[in-house]
Amino acid sequence: MQSQEKNIVVTKNSKKQIDKYTIILIIIMLIGIATRIIGLGKIPIGINVDEAGTMYDAYTITNYGTDRFGNANPVYMINYGGGQSALYTYLAALLIKIFGFSLTVIRLPALIFSILYMVFGFLLTKDFKNKKLAILVEFLIVICPWHFMQSRWALDCNLLSSMLLMSIYMLTRAVKLKSKKIYFLAGIFFGITLYTYALSYIIIPILLLILLVYMLYAKKIKILDIIVFGIPLGLLAIPLILSLFVNYGIIEEIKLPFMSILKMWVFRSGEVNLNNILHNIVILFKSMFAFDYNDYNSFPIFGTLYYISIPFALFGFIDSIKNVKKDIKEKNLSLDIIMLANFLSVCVCNILVESGINRINAIYISLIYYTAIGIMYISENRDKIFKFIIAIYIIFYIAFLAYYFGVYGKENTNLSFNNDAVEVVKYIEGNEKFDGKIINFRVRAIQPYIYTLIGNETSPQEFMNTIVIQSGGVRAYGRYVFYNNSIDDNMIYVVDNDENTKNILIENGFKVEEYSENIDILYK
Repeated sequence: MQSQEKNIVVTKNSKKQIDKYTIILIIIMLIGIATRIIGLGKIPIGINVDEAGTMYDAYTITNYGTDRFGNANPVYMINYGGGQSALYTYLAALLIKIFGFSLTVIRLPALIFSILYMVFGFLLTKDFKNKKLAILVEFLIVICPWHFMQSRWALDCNLLSSMLLMSIYMLTRAVKLKSKKIYFLAGIFFGITLYTYALSYIIIPILLLILLVYMLYAKKIKILDIIVFGIPLGLLAIPLILSLFVNYGIIEEIKLPFMSILKMWVFRSGEVNLNNILHNIVILFKSMFAFDYNDYNSFPIFGTLYYISIPFALFGFIDSIKNVKKDIKEKNLSLDIIMLANFLSVCVCNILVESGINRINAIYISLIYYTAIGIMYISENRDKIFKFIIAIYIIFYIAFLAYYFGVYGKENTNLSFNNDAVEVVKYIEGNEKFDGKIINFRVRAIQPYIYTLIGNETSPQEFMNTIVIQSGGVRAYGRYVFYNNSIDDNMIYVVDNDENTKNILIENGFKVEEYSENIDILYK
């Protein structure tokens, strides 16, 4: 009788614990989602040159069925000549159909996939470890500066981190459930992941080679399972393999009514360089925990995961390696083996290619996992220490949010983000006094033409019929000219903080209209 009562008490306590952890999980998730939604279309200020490219291509695909150059459904976008992965563009195009054309809508895929990253980071950890550790991983994802910052703007390659995490989860579920259907689904997920970022062409083969060989050795997977998994992956990879053949000059471009496989203006195969390995290793480790050359990826004051995470991650990595040795000996498929395989695949890739934070985005789930393991290791059986560590992280997150929405949210000085270029074009196009004149667009921006295309919503047909390309760049289209120093009475000059040009035009009789603090319009 006593043993029965004891069992009842344990069951009740277990339910209380489950309720407690579930509530904590929901609170963490809600905080993560809420803080990422606030001012999504306003911060970062302006439109980044890469998200501008995505924005206009998504607009033309939605409305005309082609990219900006009139190509039907490219498997890899030309963008500014060097290429851009296609998945983000097509997701943005779908959302434009539903919600309309705006910067907020273009940034929604980044937000949605960041939420999926939270969900699958929790699920993967819970499946292999326990709910408490899974919630800690979830917490670290939510407060992580890297994850927060990448979730708020439309950079195509940032989808790799979420898609790869989801793909890994699907593969592990297939192994656990011994389900051919889920193996097939996992193959689809990995195949789609190839369309998130060109570096996945290196990362995914290395990751799968490590995992599949080990699982065969451990007898966790069969050859037939690999075939079922590989069929959809292989089929989805074929267009990208053909794209490599086209860009290496092996075959000609392929243009079909429903798909285009295009030759880039600049093929970036030269970025893989064995001569820069030592330099790349230094940049790789700096990018893991600190910062790179772009302030939209991380702030030097906080780092990618906060600097306090470095010792925790180191302790966690050492502890995880011990588990890996044990798991290999016992032929277990463990989360430690999966995280190490992911860590190594990203490291190998970014030793060959100079890294930056966006280029190693797939590595952060491993670093977050190691940080969580390190925290648990250091605070084992010491509840007060655990709570103290969590409190420190919460303080850091509050400080980070204050900095992000305060200092960074007030002014973005990075040249790759432009604040006014799109709006000034809308103003000029809607003003009759500027009708019929050539617009000499001298706003200081990377690829200024793309901002004008967004502002006037030019059709790809008009763009291609009038485009002037020189030295690999767009120099004119329609009534817009760029990088043109001539003075012509029939031109309207849109000038960005260029007092010298402004004074010369005034001397030649041009009137000045101050459009904004940074931009002046000069005309006769």
